[in-house]
Amino acid sequence: MDKKRLAVNMTAQLLAFAVNMGISFFLARIIEEQIGENTYGFVALANQFVLYAQIAVSALNTMASRFVTIHIHRGEKQTASEYFSSVFFGNVIMAGIFLIPALVIVLFMGYMPFLNVPASVLRDVQLLWAFVFGNFFLSIITSVYGVSTYAMNRLDLTSIRTMIADIIRIAFLFVTFFIWKPTLWYIGAASLISTAYIAFWNRRFTRQLLPDIRMSVFNFRWKKVWELVSLGAWNSLTRLGQQLLDGLGVLLSGALILDGNASMTLLALATQVPTAITNLMGTVVGVFNPQITIAYAEGDKEKLIDIIKSSNRILIFLMSIPIAFLTAYGLDFYRLWQPSKDPWELQKLSVLAVGVLYISMSIQVLYHVFIITKKVKWNSLVLLGSGVASSVMSLILLKTTSLGAACFPLSSMTTGLLRNFIFTPVYAARCLEVRWNRFYSDIMLGCFSIGTITLLGLLSRTVFPVDSWGRLILTGFVMGPLSLLVNFFIILRRGERDTVIRMVRSRLKGAAQDV
Repeated sequence: MDKKRLAVNMTAQLLAFAVNMGISFFLARIIEEQIGENTYGFVALANQFVLYAQIAVSALNTMASRFVTIHIHRGEKQTASEYFSSVFFGNVIMAGIFLIPALVIVLFMGYMPFLNVPASVLRDVQLLWAFVFGNFFLSIITSVYGVSTYAMNRLDLTSIRTMIADIIRIAFLFVTFFIWKPTLWYIGAASLISTAYIAFWNRRFTRQLLPDIRMSVFNFRWKKVWELVSLGAWNSLTRLGQQLLDGLGVLLSGALILDGNASMTLLALATQVPTAITNLMGTVVGVFNPQITIAYAEGDKEKLIDIIKSSNRILIFLMSIPIAFLTAYGLDFYRLWQPSKDPWELQKLSVLAVGVLYISMSIQVLYHVFIITKKVKWNSLVLLGSGVASSVMSLILLKTTSLGAACFPLSSMTTGLLRNFIFTPVYAARCLEVRWNRFYSDIMLGCFSIGTITLLGLLSRTVFPVDSWGRLILTGFVMGPLSLLVNFFIILRRGERDTVIRMVRSRLKGAAQDV
């Protein structure tokens, strides 16, 4: 494992994530306070619609990085160019197909009862969705250019540009919100500008990192498109199942629950922190994926298993802390962040939404194993089945109980925990041809880490109650390093601890020399 490159990629990815998360929480409060009560749900709902469209698009795109990377590292540049070009022009075709339903939704939104858009904000929501859809079209057409930094394991380049793009986005929103009356469509416009900036740099990185790749209509191959789609279709089913687990609640809560927009907004707010944690986990996992793919391309099984096991431990080392903090301090956070909402209700929904990560956190990298080994069928079917089961369970609970919006994250957590404990680690071990229970020790280690840090957090609240932003930040400054220290001894092996110590000493030595 290239530890120096891993550290650079990880740092850049985490910085980009931190900026994006800060923007998201800033926006949620501004929208609720300045634009209107219970309007934030329409922003989340627009993104949910786009996610369903991306599920179809992912049939072509999810395997692109895998095929281009493997053929580049095997020296098969013409084949890599054919895959690259086929993905690009395939995305252009799909963008044209999706343009018609997008126009219908935007133009006739006021006549769609399941959206339940108040007349007072109809035009604003229409403009918001128009920009969100425009952002979607631009992102899928230019998505293949992101393969270059993945293939050459230079994710730090993309992360830095993503961070700058987020800063541009928040600067645009700050100026427009300050000069004019805040409206929802500014958010969509800001995202479009941000995506255009990222697309420009990804195209430039492709020219620099992959100079031998030729994107041309003459390299387009329907056979390559079909090969990617036939495998990627299973990943689309995977994403559909995940969307049924995680995203359907916002839409159904607005349509089926009596208080409509209020429940939709409450659920959207409550799932924002769990979604941020999930995105952070995806960011960390994404740092390892290029090295996993390269190791597989080189046929080095021992190196591949070592990277996977190290990835699991690093995920636990980092991710158990925000999960435990949400469990221990979520009530205090919601009381400060959304003072007009019920903090107990927000915390209940939030803990249910994050509950599945108690197990999946420790084995998240295993999902990439299914992609590189091209054994995605059974994982896709199981995840889709759990998504359908979650949706059915949600509707039954909604009909027979008084749980309200809690039905959705409760059902998702139940089916997700069962899937990630019974199926995922066993099938991944089979794909890698290792012992069937090889990854259960990681799951137990992750649960122990979360439990230990949560207990420390609950004890600290009794000694140092959190009743202001200052106290919450101070608690984070104290408990954060303490939690890292706990994980340092619980999670990391002796060799990994020695590596961390050497890295810290070298950084401190370098800082001292600079002074």
